[in-house]
Amino acid sequence: MLKGREPVPAKRNFEALILSYYESDAFKKLKPRTKADYRKYIGHIRAIWGTKDPAKIETHHVYELHRANAEHWRQANYLVQVMVVLMNHAPLIGFLKKEHGNPAKGIPLFKQESDGWEPWPDDVRDEFEAMATHRARLVYELCIGTGQRIGDILKIRWDHIKDGAYDFTQGKTDKSLWIPLTDRLKAHLGVVEKKGLTVITDKSGRPVRYRTVAEEMRKVKATMQHPEAAKYVTHGLRKNATIELYLAGCDDEMVKAVTGHSGVEMLKKYGGQIRQRELATRAQDARNRFEQNRKET
Repeated sequence: MLKGREPVPAKRNFEALILSYYESDAFKKLKPRTKADYRKYIGHIRAIWGTKDPAKIETHHVYELHRANAEHWRQANYLVQVMVVLMNHAPLIGFLKKEHGNPAKGIPLFKQESDGWEPWPDDVRDEFEAMATHRARLVYELCIGTGQRIGDILKIRWDHIKDGAYDFTQGKTDKSLWIPLTDRLKAHLGVVEKKGLTVITDKSGRPVRYRTVAEEMRKVKATMQHPEAAKYVTHGLRKNATIELYLAGCDDEMVKAVTGHSGVEMLKKYGGQIRQRELATRAQDARNRFEQNRKET
């Protein structure tokens, strides 16, 4: 209408909704990794509901979709989350009236069955350190020393490390962080050959992909004697780093300053019982000092 000509006829279905969303600024602004995840789960919705009218989707339909994928709780939850995104976009292109609300909102998601990736126990860490290849050990030390996700670890460049600190922006959160290196990490990096721009490289000095590193880490664990070595994944080292910070006496704000966690809920997940115990110990110590001072006065 605004261009003064008849609009091209288009069916009101999920196929058209999805294609419109892919052209939206909201989708284009997403990180590459998030885009890939969205495309994966939106592709599932496109396959099963592509010809369906979004206006006819009700809450119970989304609930049934969620339950149908209950065997894989993480994937089931993600399907609901991308449905919320799509149905938020629907009113913008006239596929849904605002007063109808978003039928995907309010679906109770499956709770995580555990506290997430497990931290590596000391015996697994000791054996890995003894068995690891040069590059696998470097990845391990960077994960432990900085507490960052593997995606950010692989992007570390030598020029990101200045005056004994790592200065960078987290890929997932866009949060700028400046993290002093631990003495242990400084010592390890001090003997690492600088082959390229990034700290972690292939034999020719080029950056490496996540798949390459993940496979190398798996191969190292496959050679280990520990019967459960294979179940401990690289991301679990982020939890190790978080726990070590709490054991060192750091409070929540200090831990977040290093790991980049945005809220207390994630710290509870990564710090686990160690976080509660350390904070409770510090709180009761403060209480004891208060009582002692009161008696003296």
